[in-house]
Amino acid sequence: MLKKIDELYKYILIILLVVYLINSIYIKALMLTFTIIGLVIILELVKHRRRIKRLTFSQLAIIGVVLLTGGAGTIYLLVLFQIFLEPLSIPTSLETVLLILFVLVCLYVLGYFLKRMFGRAIKNR
Repeated sequence: MLKKIDELYKYILIILLVVYLINSIYIKALMLTFTIIGLVIILELVKHRRRIKRLTFSQLAIIGVVLLTGGAGTIYLLVLFQIFLEPLSIPTSLETVLLILFVLVCLYVLGYFLKRMFGRAIKNR
């Protein structure tokens, strides 16, 4: 079963993206959004299971802590960024675009940091 998931990984991810986009535009169900995000996380864990098995418990714990603090830090910075944008009185659509770009940059930096840390942990084992 896991081998079949590995073969069809791209297609499953595309289907989840399409469902997410349809949900975002037409349905707007919050539970469906969280379900899709959870499925993508599980899919990524299944895809990288061989690498994860090579990590020690302490390395996995450090990666988990970095994920939690990175998420909390992103939320904190987002709130600060919103407070900073409020006095500028820019249009709502531009503010939304700036906030989305800011979150994407924060998540990219967190992903880059995890990738480097995850790569070093694999390389050292």
